[in-house]
Amino acid sequence: MMKRHVLVTFAAVVSLSILLCSTVWADTLTGLSDVTVVNGEIISLRYEGIEYVVANGDLTLGTTTRWYIVGGVETLWVDGDPAPAATVPTASTPKVGDKGSNADNFFFAVQGDPDNISSIDGINFQKTIFPSLTDTFFVFERGGNDAGTYQAILADGSLGPPVSIVAASAGGPYANTGVSVNGQNAFGVVFKTDVPVQGVRINAPGHDTLSISTPSGATVTQAHNPQPEDKAKGVPVVGAVLSWTTGVNPADPNAPNPAITGHNLWLSIPYDPMNSPATPDWENPQVQIFQIPADTNPADGKIDATVSRSVTLQRDALYYWIVDESLGAANPREWSKLIQGAQWSFETVTSGPEVDAGSSIVTWLKAGTTTVDLNGIVADQTGDVTTIRWSVVASPPGSTFSIANNALAATKATFSQTGEYMLELHAVDATQQQDADLMQVKVYADSCEAAKNNPAGYTAPAHDFNGDCRVDFADFALFAATWLLDETLTDDALYDAGTFTVPLVQFTNPLNLSTVSGQVTINAIAYDPGVGTTDGDGMLGAGYVRFEIIDSSGAVLATQNENTATFDMTWNTAQPLYPNGVYTIRVTAESDAGYRNIKQISVTVRNP
Repeated sequence: MMKRHVLVTFAAVVSLSILLCSTVWADTLTGLSDVTVVNGEIISLRYEGIEYVVANGDLTLGTTTRWYIVGGVETLWVDGDPAPAATVPTASTPKVGDKGSNADNFFFAVQGDPDNISSIDGINFQKTIFPSLTDTFFVFERGGNDAGTYQAILADGSLGPPVSIVAASAGGPYANTGVSVNGQNAFGVVFKTDVPVQGVRINAPGHDTLSISTPSGATVTQAHNPQPEDKAKGVPVVGAVLSWTTGVNPADPNAPNPAITGHNLWLSIPYDPMNSPATPDWENPQVQIFQIPADTNPADGKIDATVSRSVTLQRDALYYWIVDESLGAANPREWSKLIQGAQWSFETVTSGPEVDAGSSIVTWLKAGTTTVDLNGIVADQTGDVTTIRWSVVASPPGSTFSIANNALAATKATFSQTGEYMLELHAVDATQQQDADLMQVKVYADSCEAAKNNPAGYTAPAHDFNGDCRVDFADFALFAATWLLDETLTDDALYDAGTFTVPLVQFTNPLNLSTVSGQVTINAIAYDPGVGTTDGDGMLGAGYVRFEIIDSSGAVLATQNENTATFDMTWNTAQPLYPNGVYTIRVTAESDAGYRNIKQISVTVRNP
């Protein structure tokens, strides 16, 4: 019976770039968030589809030192020596305790040192040298908010070209791991060099390195660098292609393994992403196995460095796949002649809901109220919509209105005050895909005002000389005529009011359903996507961000308004006002344009 292992892990885990012909790749910085941390200790990380396990020796540490420059002379700050005078005046003062060796371990926090950081506050740079040449560096930094440069330290000790890095909030490559370190999250980056080098130099004032390591020295004999990336979501199904990098030659890590004769691509059956299997069934007869030659162009006499295969996929599905490298195997199950690959997975694009809130409406009060039809439409190819909701985004101050059934796309709304109302129709499906659309209702005091403000245009009656939307004795006194009511608008008018943008607001700390204690920094990002994509865009004029702490009874215990990015609130959970228990943190963002968005999370306070 065939035995297809769920995951085959090799200790040979260096991810080496494959050089094609004379191609040269520039040094790069990319984000790294897939890391497992338990009690402040790094257990493993995953990059380009390969898992690096600390306990297996898959990662190597180096030696980190801190340096400052005085009079053009680079001077080593020996760990434990008194702090020098700051040589970078724009940064914080140099800190003796944040020594370079703190970066040379696999801990985000250690007993007696909750930060465990190597900081370059007030000094010029730090550098880390490794025992063997490498082209891949994994760096974890606290906060992800420091700008500067990374430079390779070449084999001869000279420096490679500087690679700029900016804060995550400014679009930098830092990736948020979600692991909190003394009130700030750890962020990960991968520094890739075009040739193997001996180390990396970081020049970024304020940079706090938690840990820096490289893959251990073995070569990657497995297929690696999967595309789509491992655990990717939203993979298109039209023209779908799976690709990977061929396992490298153990004798020459810059070339594919010449012993490889072919690639066996295993593609699982489609699974429900919401009900994934504990173990994929690789013996299912519908599992597809593609046998691909190692050299698809025999004329060039070279093993292909990268391999791809077109596949047929279905939407809303979870797939697993494995690439085994054949060393002359007669069939895909001759395991003794295969380099078995790691198991990867991806999810295809989902059929999310499509929402149309309907045309905007012009109406007027009749006996103090007006009721209009809301003709929203929610469509979803998979028919798994779980939530439909109408809500008000903007309304006149002090106004009230009611919706007959806000869980129906097509319903009625009643208004009792004049003014402009912005309504949103929002839908969510079982896979948490969502869509929303806005429409506007303009309520006027009477039909005359409504007619004059009809976006479709207004033409007064020929003999309405006083502009009151009717021809009567007042007009007759001006000019002899009839006095008929103006009925150019006898019913609600529908119109397209264009595109409305509500502010985007998102919590960055703490995480939903997390446990907190002591003093907590609550942080949210908010901006108006119609103005820009940087925190605070379209929010710093008449707009605001309001934080609220709410207990389990619904009582608001604390409120704080912010009008300056970054948007933060400090919450001291140790105060008697906040006994241990579950609390709701609500953030309301109102843009300068007057549109509003509300998000909230739940946290558990647990103090000693």
